[in-house]
Amino acid sequence: MLSPTRSRTLALKWGGEEIANDDLWERVGRLACGLAARGVRPGDRVALMLPNGPDFVIAFLAVVQLRAVAVPLNPQFKKPELAFYFHDCGVRAVITDEAGAAVCRAIVPRVSPWGEAAVIVAAVDALIEAHPVLEPERRSADEVVVVQYSSGSTGRPKQVPRTQGQLRAEVEAYVAALRLTAEDSIFCALPMFHTYGLGCCLLAAVRSGATLVILDDPGPFAVMRERALSMLEHEAVTVLPAVPLMFRVLAEAGVPADLSSVRLCLSAGNALPRSVFDAFRGAFGIGIRQLYGLTEAGCVTVNLDGDATATAASVGRPIGGVELAILDEGGNDLGTDRIGEIAVRAAGMTRGYAGVEEQLNQQAFRDGWFRTGDRGRVGDDGRLVLTGRKKLLIDVNGDKVDPIEVEDVLAVHPKVREVVVVGVASEIEGEELVKAVVVPAETCSERELIRYCRERLANYKVPRTVEFRDEIPKNTLGKVLRKYLI
Repeated sequence: MLSPTRSRTLALKWGGEEIANDDLWERVGRLACGLAARGVRPGDRVALMLPNGPDFVIAFLAVVQLRAVAVPLNPQFKKPELAFYFHDCGVRAVITDEAGAAVCRAIVPRVSPWGEAAVIVAAVDALIEAHPVLEPERRSADEVVVVQYSSGSTGRPKQVPRTQGQLRAEVEAYVAALRLTAEDSIFCALPMFHTYGLGCCLLAAVRSGATLVILDDPGPFAVMRERALSMLEHEAVTVLPAVPLMFRVLAEAGVPADLSSVRLCLSAGNALPRSVFDAFRGAFGIGIRQLYGLTEAGCVTVNLDGDATATAASVGRPIGGVELAILDEGGNDLGTDRIGEIAVRAAGMTRGYAGVEEQLNQQAFRDGWFRTGDRGRVGDDGRLVLTGRKKLLIDVNGDKVDPIEVEDVLAVHPKVREVVVVGVASEIEGEELVKAVVVPAETCSERELIRYCRERLANYKVPRTVEFRDEIPKNTLGKVLRKYLI
């Protein structure tokens, strides 16, 4: 397992439910036994299509305890997206709720090599019933524990396998850096299927013994903000990881809340605008600290400086076991105070993507260093400042959208001759919108193409606007000039 710290304190709170550590691990052991009874074996890929809540926590830990491989997926994914992920990772089972049951039953038998046997759609409680506790076996540090998907910079998202040893290295370094203990309470409004929520919320709580306080309202965060503030105050939360959008929404709530128990507010996902930092500090008296992480490595840096205001633009220094380098186009180290591509080498980092051509891994993971596609500089003081992206990814409220994936969907529409997808600035500082620029093959409407995307893509990937043009601007070599499309 992931070296959990077991204590008599509460493991998690969700709504009116409180689950103590002993109770949590009993449920985990019984669910692991229930999955084994359904035919899941060590090494099998098990997709988790669950919203945040105790079921996700229990299911993830049970899959790990069984020595299978957890594949957390966004429950908002549409059928074509799920079909890709299920087929790509060869799922043996899917643990979902009734909301996802019908979709999974329709897709999994068609795309999984296991056919009908792959569909496990019973509720977590039903899988737990009538099963004894399955005692955990010791896992090798080299065994793959979880497969997540990178947002990708070209083509479809890629499998990111991470081992027991890699996860342990990241989480233990993170817990040590933040000095997390069983006295802490970590607030989780981040999706746990995402690397940020999984590592900095769920696994950080498991390793440190802290209580995980999970936001229990499934609606949009702008609607949930008063509930979130009430929980932060009532549960005396000490650590609040979030994305800039969440901090902005809380700052604009206009509702008094005592957040004096919060010792750390951590922001990641995209750059934190100074206006959001100032608004949140003005509303609650707390300086937000930026964190930098990757699907390929989890958390790599965090700003823990004494003066949060003076260092607000920085994402901090590397946590234990992490090295940074700033590289030029030729891969040469630029040293300090020079802007270039950020490269990372870390004990918690995957050693390569699964299911891709070796050439791609050689390009992305060279000499043990991962080329992140992000740009930045490291000062003489060791602090990292992000300055932009080399990759094409679009930040939509903390979610990363690969424009190539959206282009692939629109390109097969019979009325589309050519399409390019770009990110454009919204009216809110630091937030982007997805825009599709289309050369039509015949007359079609913006509404028609947006509806087509909505049926095939998660909502955050769907273009907000479609611009029709007679041609796409390109240079003499045929390369698309995206800067003229923004």
